[in-house]
Amino acid sequence: MNIPEELLRDPVLFRDQAGKRLGAPQTEFVEQMDFIREKRAQGKKWSASGVLVPLEFDSDRGEQVVVLNKRSSHVQQPGDLCFPGGRADRKPDKLLARFLSLGVLPSTRTEFFRLLLHAEKRVRDIHLFLFASSLRESWEEMRLKPWNVDYLGALPTHALPNFSRIMFPLAGRIRRRWRPRPNWEVGKIIRLPLRAFYQPENYALCEMILPAAGREKFGVDSWEVPCLVIPDGETEEVLWGATFRILLTFIERTLELPVSRINPVRRLSRQLPEHYYSGRSRTPRCT
Repeated sequence: MNIPEELLRDPVLFRDQAGKRLGAPQTEFVEQMDFIREKRAQGKKWSASGVLVPLEFDSDRGEQVVVLNKRSSHVQQPGDLCFPGGRADRKPDKLLARFLSLGVLPSTRTEFFRLLLHAEKRVRDIHLFLFASSLRESWEEMRLKPWNVDYLGALPTHALPNFSRIMFPLAGRIRRRWRPRPNWEVGKIIRLPLRAFYQPENYALCEMILPAAGREKFGVDSWEVPCLVIPDGETEEVLWGATFRILLTFIERTLELPVSRINPVRRLSRQLPEHYYSGRSRTPRCT
């Protein structure tokens, strides 16, 4: 797979291509929010999660990276790599969405954000609400300031039926260098170079061995899933699940990654922790 060096090393060219390739706002966002409302009306606890796909030009490396959280042991899915984001909070997120709609922040003065503001009202309002949610969560989880993120566009939603949750991914470009300060939900922060997705040796099939709760719930001992293996010092991180699929979709759309040609040959296994579906209880401290 040929690595698009020029795009990965030119932050302006990358921003412009990513925003244009993502295109118009996702009407699917409206359909999925309606689905969640229907489920709640039936007494089912489905929720919407606005997640930010935070893209950054790493000046030390001279290339584009995506910033990921490694979930701490105190939350569900501990140890997984994920985007910053979480369950939408109606009152603060509606207030922040209203503020964003005024276009007064430097980060909202891009052509891609203006395209969003001219969308049909309900499409626009839902995107703004979920973008606001993703920005609020990014601030809470790792102190990424909302005005330091340029809106680039939306990606297809991902349903997580095991958790009764739908993820609404929104891509954003981090404008300038910042120092992350993870909260109690985040074990550590990883800056993953996008070029890693163009290196076939990084792909693998991973047997995820389920904890007792998972074996009882799903009636199987393990899942075999495609993943990206990320070297991290003397160990390796495994990127899999919804975050892996969303990033593949992003790179396929914006950088023309030939996903159909990916054929992982390496195999590995990982044991999911016993508290994978619950997280360890903890009283969060103020930060």
